[in-house]
Amino acid sequence: MAIRLNFYKPVVLFGLIGIFTAFNSVAKPSEEPLPLDELRAFTEAYYQIKSSYVSEIDDITLLRAAIKGMVKGLDRHSKYLSPSDFASFNTDNQGEYAGIGLSFNDHKQGIEVAQVIKNSPAAKAGIQVGMLVTHIDDTKLQFVPLEEAFEMLKGVEGSTVSLTISNAATKKAQVYDLEREVILLESVSSELLPASVGYISISQFTLNSYQEFNQAIGKMQKHKKLEKLIIDLRDNPGGVMDVAVELSDLFINQGKLLISSGRTQDSNHTYYAKKEAPLKDLEVLIMINAGSASASEIMAAALQDHKKAIIFGESSYGKGTIQSIIPLNQDAGLKLTTAEYYSPLGHKIQDIGITPDYSYQQKIAKNTYSVSLLDDPQLLQAYNLLSRTKVH
Repeated sequence: MAIRLNFYKPVVLFGLIGIFTAFNSVAKPSEEPLPLDELRAFTEAYYQIKSSYVSEIDDITLLRAAIKGMVKGLDRHSKYLSPSDFASFNTDNQGEYAGIGLSFNDHKQGIEVAQVIKNSPAAKAGIQVGMLVTHIDDTKLQFVPLEEAFEMLKGVEGSTVSLTISNAATKKAQVYDLEREVILLESVSSELLPASVGYISISQFTLNSYQEFNQAIGKMQKHKKLEKLIIDLRDNPGGVMDVAVELSDLFINQGKLLISSGRTQDSNHTYYAKKEAPLKDLEVLIMINAGSASASEIMAAALQDHKKAIIFGESSYGKGTIQSIIPLNQDAGLKLTTAEYYSPLGHKIQDIGITPDYSYQQKIAKNTYSVSLLDDPQLLQAYNLLSRTKVH
């Protein structure tokens, strides 16, 4: 998702922090007169609902529904963010929240543990992938939506939450009382592959991704100087746009990194390389697929246009619009499409995506390396391609 979050000085971000203000520059309002008949229809509908609907509806619910419907009618990326949605959105982009460190899959009897974050309260308590959570505190989860269950696990740091867990290894359910901690969501994972090839996967672009990426590079460089690097952006839905631009800047020492275009002054901007590009000499391959969107496409397009990377895999999603996060009455907000972005060479990305230089071939190659990560046939193919191809 492509997001511009407005601070006192607007900062452009993707996907989905902090204290925001409305736009510093506002598009020129339309000179078209207000449609009075439609406004009368709106007030009449409001009156009829308030006076005749089968059950009483409070004004806050009606007004929020009106805003939600108005924004929903614009495009599929603009959205009204309720107070809970707004708080959740901030959590996703900050890369941290107060909870117990679990993610789940739906299950007919509750929710099934899908991931346990390392060093989290859940991990320390011995909760494992595959366990079935039937209750959170006293709430039975059999018919509770997954998103609602996840919100129930969040809370104030230091507060406690009780999980009733059914484990196939035990004959009866066990209750776990866990104290919530600030959970850091790692967005970057890495591994050193044979022949001085580094591998970095970015699950999404959070405010911590730039630091995590550099730490991963430093960790691998301790063992041996990297010569080549695979950046895995498969199924990366986007995130913080500024971070995608910053990461691109590590490889590109001059020129454009991104072009955005919209109706407001803040929406029209060209981003240029600013750093000395400490990684400019690395041979790079970027992996993408149909799930790579927004910030992923920005990074892939920047390195592709500057011929700093081989793009491998499938055509990307094609999400080339920027949403600005605008706060409403401090609690809620709008995610509003305000601009489109283009690659450094001016290529449109919206509904088109990034076309790879090399496509994944549907064939099974044997992993002859003593590295389990290369059991992934797409990654193995990318590794073999990078090993025999010169990027620069």
